[in-house]
Amino acid sequence: MNKANFLFSALCLIFLLNSCVKDDCTRMMTYTKFDPVYKTYDEIRVDPVVEPARDLINPGKIYLFGSMILVNEIDEGVHVIDNSNPASPVKLAFIAIPGNVDIAMSGTILYADNYVDLLAIDIADVQNIRLKKRVNDAFPNFGAHPDKGVIVKYDAREVTEEVKCSEAGNPGRMTTDMLMAQNMNSGGVSAASGGGSREAIGIGGSMARFAVISQNLYVVDNTDLHVYDINVTDNPTRVNQLQVGWGWGIETIFPYQDKLFIGSNTGMFIYDNSDPQNPTYMSQFMHADVCDPVFVDGNFAYVTLRSGTRCQDFQNQLDVVDISDLMNPSLVSSTSLTNPQGLSVSNEKLYLCDGRDGLKVFDVADKFNIGQNQLFHDGSFSAYDAITIPNANILLVVGEDGFFQYNTTSPASLQLLSHIPVQK
Repeated sequence: MNKANFLFSALCLIFLLNSCVKDDCTRMMTYTKFDPVYKTYDEIRVDPVVEPARDLINPGKIYLFGSMILVNEIDEGVHVIDNSNPASPVKLAFIAIPGNVDIAMSGTILYADNYVDLLAIDIADVQNIRLKKRVNDAFPNFGAHPDKGVIVKYDAREVTEEVKCSEAGNPGRMTTDMLMAQNMNSGGVSAASGGGSREAIGIGGSMARFAVISQNLYVVDNTDLHVYDINVTDNPTRVNQLQVGWGWGIETIFPYQDKLFIGSNTGMFIYDNSDPQNPTYMSQFMHADVCDPVFVDGNFAYVTLRSGTRCQDFQNQLDVVDISDLMNPSLVSSTSLTNPQGLSVSNEKLYLCDGRDGLKVFDVADKFNIGQNQLFHDGSFSAYDAITIPNANILLVVGEDGFFQYNTTSPASLQLLSHIPVQK
């Protein structure tokens, strides 16, 4: 055998040995595994029922409707609270709605998601609610099994097991469908208040996916914006469906005047809503791949960016965006934070939920130096979302530790009015 042939044979042998070693190699790894949760349609399509008031355990989104406050219990239903006296709120009832995360109201009708369906529920008598309409398959599922049903979400769990070296790069990596399911089942995204002639419309938090504006209900899922005609409030009828951006990572909706500001993993999309059943794309403001609630006040949008399991980056900051030219939104400033989530702005004061770092208040008159103008900080609890009640000097806050109300007469020294704790 000549030298060249010998070298070639040796290289082949090394390649084959390496291939065998690679195929046989295993290692122990600890990672996050995402298990699909299946529901049959019979399990999903259970009518909502009223139960006695109960403790908050895993509170999610909040919604203000007159003197009534609705607090979502993630994937289980809605707490109904009489807030006639903010210093002493009274839990009235619990509306059991399996798979519920988002809520909105118009008149006496509560709109709520029930896994993949949209419900219209008459709660004029909260002790005797009536399901008026079910819109089947209003929201996407994430796969199906002929025997198990449809995937409604993914549950995360930590596992330690032996895996092949070839699969050890990132065995817990989320697929696109998993990301969608996590987005749709996190309670955890807009002071989504209604305009127009109809007065009996509520206000949602900045994490809202539902918004009611006059005679239309707007709903965002992970990919699309859906428009429902609710001229007959108990008969929501879908009249339009639009893909937002590239069709993934859509998180929140914030209506402001005749515009819709839609938050996503990658930025803020602005839609002209002067024709309420035919919103049209205007522009976008892009940022890194992070979670993104939006609040708009005047010529500025306040956007929180945070890292987390669904947000594959490590930025935690507040961006202020100049939207005076809606066709060309531009960044004004960024402020570093801990893990910012929901927010609300009133009278040049920013009320911000900074996750495990609690509730913070900033003076935002100077848009370039917000971080230097912090007025208040309560880091004793984890804060998720906030709503300011117009003309009432009241702030509503929800988080892992329950539901809080503050008097905001003096933003630098908020006064706690009441607290409904979670049951640990």
